[in-house]
Amino acid sequence: MKRLVVVDDEQMVLDAIRRQFYSRRRDWESHYFLTGADALAFMEQHPTDVVMTDLNMAPMDGAELLRAVQERFPGTIRLLLTGAAGVKSTLPAALLAHQSFSKPCDPLDLRKAIERAFRTRLSSKTDRMRDLVGSMGALPSVPEVYSSLTRVMNDPDAGLKEVAAIIERDAAISMKLIQLANSSMFAVAQRVESVRDATSFLGMNLVRMLVLSAEVHQRFSAAAAQPGFSLQREQAHGSLVANIARGMSDEREVADRYFLAGLLHDVGRIVLAAAGEQEEEVSGSEVPFHASVGAYLLTLWGIPLPVVEAVGRHHDPAEAEPAEFGIVTAVHVADALAHEVNLNQDAPMRPMDEEHLRRLGVLGRLPEWRALAEQLGRPSGADAA
Repeated sequence: MKRLVVVDDEQMVLDAIRRQFYSRRRDWESHYFLTGADALAFMEQHPTDVVMTDLNMAPMDGAELLRAVQERFPGTIRLLLTGAAGVKSTLPAALLAHQSFSKPCDPLDLRKAIERAFRTRLSSKTDRMRDLVGSMGALPSVPEVYSSLTRVMNDPDAGLKEVAAIIERDAAISMKLIQLANSSMFAVAQRVESVRDATSFLGMNLVRMLVLSAEVHQRFSAAAAQPGFSLQREQAHGSLVANIARGMSDEREVADRYFLAGLLHDVGRIVLAAAGEQEEEVSGSEVPFHASVGAYLLTLWGIPLPVVEAVGRHHDPAEAEPAEFGIVTAVHVADALAHEVNLNQDAPMRPMDEEHLRRLGVLGRLPEWRALAEQLGRPSGADAA
C-alpha cells in the first residue's frame, strides 16, 4: 500500500492532520512522528512514497530532515509545511521540497498534492527503472546552473546582473540561451547579443527554464551518438511543445509552468537514448517507458510535482486530470499538435484524446490551438533548436 510519513513537533497539529486524512485510510498508510530522527528511523525499515514535514522543529528542523531524505531516499516525494514569514527564512528548505505549502493551508489542496505525489511514485516504481538509473553509474545530480539560478531568483535582492553572472560561467549554455532568444519562437524586437539582454527580454523565470532544458541536453549528450536519434530535433520539438502549451493560458504563472513541462515532456527519450536503450525493448506497460523515466529523473531533481506529473502522464491525460483542464492535458494537446505540424520527428505520433477534451468542455478551442501550433511551427530562417 502507498505510504505517507508526516512530521511535526506539535502533537495537536499531527492530530489535526490525522483527522483530515482519516477518510483516506483505505487508500494509503499514514504514519505520524514528532521528530525527524524517528521518521528517518521508520523510513529505513519501511519504504516510503511521500514525506511531509513542518519547517520549524527542534532539534532537527524541516530543512535538515528534507536534506537527509533527499540523500538517503532520493525517490521519496518531499512536501514542506511552513508558517514562517519571509522568503529568506524558508528558502533553504523550500529548495529541498518538491512542493511547499504555507500554514494554514486548504486541506483539499494538501490532499490533492499528496494524491499527485502518489501517482508520480507509482508511475515510476519498477525494477527496470532502477536498473536504468543504476546504469548511469550514480544518481544524476541536479543541473548546476539551474540550481544556482533557482537559489538566486528566490532572493528578493537579486537582479539581472546576478542572474546573468551565473549563466555566463558556462559558455556552452550561454551560447545556447542567446541562440534560443534570437529564434523565431520568441520574436524579440531586436537582436539579442548577451545573456543579460536575453534575460531582460525573456524574463528571469523563462530563462531559468530554458537553462534547465539546455543543461539536460548537455548532460545526456551521449544520446546524439545513437543511430536514428537526433538530439537537435528532440530539443526543437520540446521548444515547440513548450510554446504551444504556454499559449493555452493567459495567466503568466500557469503559462510558465506549462512551458517548462512542454520543454521537458520527452526528457525520458533522451535518457533512454543516452543509455543505448530502445523504448520498444523495455516498455512493458500502457504508459510509455520514456514518460516514466522522465518523471522519475525529474522527481530525483526536485522539479515541481505538477511538471513531473505532466511529463509522466502526458500520453494519458484523462487518467491524471479526469475533471479539469490542467498542465497534463495542455502538454498532451501541445505534443499532439506539434507532431501534426512537424511530422519529421523521431518519436511516433500518438493520437490526441479528443474525447477527453470533449468531456472537459474545451474541444471547441482546438481550432484556436491548432492555428497557434501552425503559426509557431512555420519554418523560418531562425534556428529554433
